[in-house]
Amino acid sequence: MNLVTDPWLPVTNSKNQLCYISLNQLFEQPDEWLDLVLRPHERVSVMRFLICLVQAALDGPEEENDWDDAIEIIPEYTLEYLKHWRKNFYIFEDDIPESEENISPFLQIRSLKPGNDTTSGPSITKLDSSLAVGENASTLFDHGAACEITGYSIDREMTDSQIIISLITFLNYSPSGTQSSAKLGGVLIKHNSGATDSPCVNQNMLHTFVVKRSLVRTIHANLIDKETCEDFFGKNSWGKPVWEIAEPKSIDDEQAKQNAVVTYLGRLVPLSRFCKLKKESKYFVYCKGFEYSTKPKKKTDSKKVYRDFLPEPSTTIILSSENDYSVLKAGNNVPWREISALTAKRSKGTEGGALPLKFLSRGESLDIIVLGQIRDPENVAKVLDLVESKVHIPAFMLDSRNRQVYEANIKLCDQKSYQLFKAIEKYRASVDDDWKKILKRFSERETRPSDRKARDIFRKKATHYYWTLIEKQRHLLMQYISLLGTESDQAREESKKAWLNAINSAVDETYRTLCNQDSPRQLRAYVTGWQILHPSKSEHQEAA
Repeated sequence: MNLVTDPWLPVTNSKNQLCYISLNQLFEQPDEWLDLVLRPHERVSVMRFLICLVQAALDGPEEENDWDDAIEIIPEYTLEYLKHWRKNFYIFEDDIPESEENISPFLQIRSLKPGNDTTSGPSITKLDSSLAVGENASTLFDHGAACEITGYSIDREMTDSQIIISLITFLNYSPSGTQSSAKLGGVLIKHNSGATDSPCVNQNMLHTFVVKRSLVRTIHANLIDKETCEDFFGKNSWGKPVWEIAEPKSIDDEQAKQNAVVTYLGRLVPLSRFCKLKKESKYFVYCKGFEYSTKPKKKTDSKKVYRDFLPEPSTTIILSSENDYSVLKAGNNVPWREISALTAKRSKGTEGGALPLKFLSRGESLDIIVLGQIRDPENVAKVLDLVESKVHIPAFMLDSRNRQVYEANIKLCDQKSYQLFKAIEKYRASVDDDWKKILKRFSERETRPSDRKARDIFRKKATHYYWTLIEKQRHLLMQYISLLGTESDQAREESKKAWLNAINSAVDETYRTLCNQDSPRQLRAYVTGWQILHPSKSEHQEAA
């Protein structure tokens, strides 16, 4: 099977039907295919591959002024590129023609051997993190795995399309820790030697992509030019896709490692694990690959920060209160609460959103898709959830002043959320003696890990309803911001008042919904918590 000529990529066509297409088909009919049909972590990984492919075909754009015109030449240049490099896109070694004996299968190490001659290697399903394989893998996305628990064996089979997508995703999202073992160049790479996170998984990072009316236009909207690449990642940082470079001869192969780890194109499709597939086999060979820098440095290292820490182009960089760089994480907040950070233009050595946003006109609205994977903090190999959110950004939200106002209002909502949590917590402590003991340990600085975990869970549950109500009224905030800078003074003040009233109503409704008043004790607790929300009003008025 060859990615260039055989169908494997799941997309929707102009009639919103699911189709599987080859890379040739994608670029032969650039306006026919609307979007990818993939799960969040798969979409991130395949988008990175398609971006890498197109950037390599264009060998650019050279500079920012060439970016707009690139959309017209992408199909022609990419088809020509695929024609030239087609031999490098075979999935299985058995499919490679004998005349191409020096060619490696796509994203694989042809000379890789099993670490133990008596074993066939791990199951091919390990490539798919949503399947329950081994003790760390959850059945959250794999209900069929329950059959094994009850004593019924389940023989999973992966199609070639699933194998391709899972391989690309595995290289981007494989977590740190113990890996399988394999031999390369006669040297055993041990299973317990450990491996670092693949580039896209560290810190539960969120990835942002601009979305356009067709898949090819979406790819174009997420390209960067060579000058931008050099600004952010240093001189000679453009690099080549890993399939253009000879396969590594060892784990310390400096030439292959330098291109794969440090350069822009090399990192887009990483070699974080060395793999080799076998046609029609339920097993594959793999071990740890090259190590990728994923942890931020302090802002004081501004001259080195983008060399030592190479933030992925699709991530959003933020600055912590300790003056450290970090990435916006999945699971902290829903993306609409982070619009200000997501849409900020990133400058060298500063925080900001995805790099391709710099090419977008400030006079046009846009759609972005925000994606991520949430891991268990106590077991990073375990996936807890996947995040996907499509957000429409009106043109007025691309103005820096308007973003500041939006951010200030989201902070106001956060403050109200914390106040609401304290009120609900006060209510609970008045009706739940065990919770009262937990709060006492907090006040006396004698908290246990279980206390902190229980309080975090309680806070999320206590404020979830509030944030749901706020999201339903977010249009009032957007309406208010759209009137900033206009002469509609009365309309602006009325919309601002409506938005602030919506916040207060969400607080009160959440408190009333979650805090019962069925018994005298509950009623007294209700009044105690209500005073935190409305300290200036009498108990009698508010309880009534």
